[in-house]
Amino acid sequence: MATSLYKAQSVLRLCEIHDEKELHAYCRTCKIEICSSCIKEDHTSHDWETITDILREKRRSLPEECREIRSKQLTRLKRELRQFDRKIEEANVRFIQNKSALNGSRESFINEINRLFDYRVNECEQKSEEAIKPYNEKREGLKQTLEYLDMMTISLDKDISTLPDHDILGMEQEMRDKLEVALSYIEDKYSCTTMVVPGQIDVKVLETMIGEIHNVSMEETNDVDIYSYPIVSLKPVSDTNAWVRINSDNYGRLIDSAGEVLQTMNTSCTDLTLSKSGELILSSIQERNISVLTKDEEIITTIDIKPLKPTFISNTDNNDILVTMVDDGDLYNLVPTSRRVVQCMTLTGKVLHTYEFMEDGKTRLFTCPMRTAENHNTDICIVNRICRGIGELVVLHKDGTVKFIYKGIGPDYAKFAPTDVECDAKCRILFSEINNSAIYMLSAEGIYLCTLCQYKNLHPRSISIQRKNLWCGFYEGRVKVYKYTN
Repeated sequence: MATSLYKAQSVLRLCEIHDEKELHAYCRTCKIEICSSCIKEDHTSHDWETITDILREKRRSLPEECREIRSKQLTRLKRELRQFDRKIEEANVRFIQNKSALNGSRESFINEINRLFDYRVNECEQKSEEAIKPYNEKREGLKQTLEYLDMMTISLDKDISTLPDHDILGMEQEMRDKLEVALSYIEDKYSCTTMVVPGQIDVKVLETMIGEIHNVSMEETNDVDIYSYPIVSLKPVSDTNAWVRINSDNYGRLIDSAGEVLQTMNTSCTDLTLSKSGELILSSIQERNISVLTKDEEIITTIDIKPLKPTFISNTDNNDILVTMVDDGDLYNLVPTSRRVVQCMTLTGKVLHTYEFMEDGKTRLFTCPMRTAENHNTDICIVNRICRGIGELVVLHKDGTVKFIYKGIGPDYAKFAPTDVECDAKCRILFSEINNSAIYMLSAEGIYLCTLCQYKNLHPRSISIQRKNLWCGFYEGRVKVYKYTN
């Protein structure tokens, strides 16, 4: 049997301000009990009602509301409590996996490496504890609040007819305050992932051979519906504003954090990016050219790409651009004369590198090159679409030799379909993937590190890193922004 939180009492409540007049009314605006003089002096325009009338309604509606909270809100909160348990368990499993990965390399090292190895394991454990700590704190807070709400709602439901008037009001307000606290725990979108970044075996650099322990955290800071069409291009210009191009037309739009359109381009484009100094760089399949424009859309340079069609573009650390190009033939059924090219060129059109064939000069590197990103170690990352809905991630050295080709992991590799690629300050490769609705992270050597985000009912189409923010555009027309730290 549930224990009542409040004992029935009969106490006349008097106003401490106005000669101890009876507190016969309740101000909803200020959430306090008031007397007749209080009403005349300070609460005339407020939303107030006599306690008798309020209690008549509360005695009728509050038990049902308590049952509603218990059947719906508390059910949801208990489900979220289990989610915290799951995240904690996943973090613990991840720690075990990371520790196992580190231990797996131990036999490859000489005895002197054991000291460094153990140090890294301890560091990994500390980082994992740091990652788990926020979940533990939120879980404990949510659990205590749940227990209290459960007991309070049962008590109110059971004892409403016998409770004193003023206790009912106090209990109701306390119940709502506790519920608000409980909801705040699950609205916090903080996440943190512990991972091991493995190193390469090299006797001269034993410490880097073991690898590093990183906590990569992603905290959602904005989520806005822009359009009902896919966000094809996404290029942030600040922490709050970004250029986007949607799939329904060929005009870029500058949006703010609320999704409001601040500017619409007059120049059509297939894709867009920005130079280091803020000039707009546009590709146009229709015009078969690259345009460099001022912020006011005055043309600085036009680069002719004929007879090829420029599809997607990205900028490099040296303020050059990477351009993917295709011919007029079928995108996936290639013939000997088909052209599938990635070029690195200056903003004046001078071609610095052309990537089309492997070292034998005959084998094609790409079927349909799409998105590109230059890593900060000068590697070139290219999303290559093999056929509709299937792709791979091709990573080249600066000289055009293949460093690795990533085709996904596990049994779902045949459905691997990357849509965009970016590189962070530590040369790790981030890419969005549509079939698994996720954003993944690889090391610069092509080793899978972690899944940064996985979505339900959303499919990532474009990503972009701007300082410490990761922007993500979706096929459903949404844009999310994350605070990305490591």
